[in-house]
Amino acid sequence: MARFSPILMTALAAIAAPAMALAQTVEPVRAGDRTLGSDTAPVTLTVYLSTTCSHCADWHNNDFPGFKARWVDTGEVRVAFRDLPTEPPQVAIAGAVVARCAPEEKFDDVLDALFRGQARLYAQPGPPAQQTVIGWLAAAGAAGGLTREQMNACFSNEASFTEVEARADQAFADGVNSTPSFFLNGQRTPDSMPALDVAAFEPLIQPLLDGR
Repeated sequence: MARFSPILMTALAAIAAPAMALAQTVEPVRAGDRTLGSDTAPVTLTVYLSTTCSHCADWHNNDFPGFKARWVDTGEVRVAFRDLPTEPPQVAIAGAVVARCAPEEKFDDVLDALFRGQARLYAQPGPPAQQTVIGWLAAAGAAGGLTREQMNACFSNEASFTEVEARADQAFADGVNSTPSFFLNGQRTPDSMPALDVAAFEPLIQPLLDGR
């Protein structure tokens, strides 16, 4: 497994102790972001996720399908995914690596497999066993159409880990310190949102659509 950069380790420490100033704006889409939806959508939801974050899994498994059907599939919203690994960092980064090694159009399928497979990771107390992690990653890779040989090549390439670390460094520089974090057209969503379902996003997204 690749070493972690000093900035990434600082970022992980910041997540554990969220006293830093929170970003209110970010670039909606950057080069290298994995996206879902039309490039010409008038609204962009930028979401910072960790593959080992249970709250991310809950949103992606339970709320995102309705969100996608309501706005992404209709061409009104594009989603930009960004990596912000959380504990355990080695496992979170490995999950992000396999997601980014899959074809871009399969990125969300891999995320779905990773999040739905979290129960396997956390079935026993303590850090997940190596074989458990391998099985979790293999299932996600298969969801993305990756062969065993392609996965081995991906995990043998230091650049795969360097890219995820660099993106985590950027998330920390963005002032984002928790997952999931959401921005609409670059503006942070209110902390007072009662939920993360379709109904909660409706009053935030509709004015942006009305004003296009």
